[in-house]
Amino acid sequence: MPLRFECPYCSSRLSAGRELFHVVMDCPDCGKEFMVPAPEDIKLPSPELKFFCPHCRRKLAALPDQFGTEMPCPYTDCGHPLQVPMPEWKPMGGEAP
Repeated sequence: MPLRFECPYCSSRLSAGRELFHVVMDCPDCGKEFMVPAPEDIKLPSPELKFFCPHCRRKLAALPDQFGTEMPCPYTDCGHPLQVPMPEWKPMGGEAP
């Protein structure tokens, strides 16, 4: 079973098998280099999902009960409706999640 963790730079949700623990890799989303953690190195991933408003490009966050729902952008100068994405675990090293 792969280990699930977050990128230390952009909080992308990632997964990796035992063979990648303590291997230096690039995040598939932000491209920054980091060492893949082993189970004893990490805290559990945050339940909060970070994403960007497609209209004003500001960073937003949603909790699990908001995943997949529609809501207005909370910034008053934007306020456009947006779809909160469903989180996706991205495998490191081409391994299935």
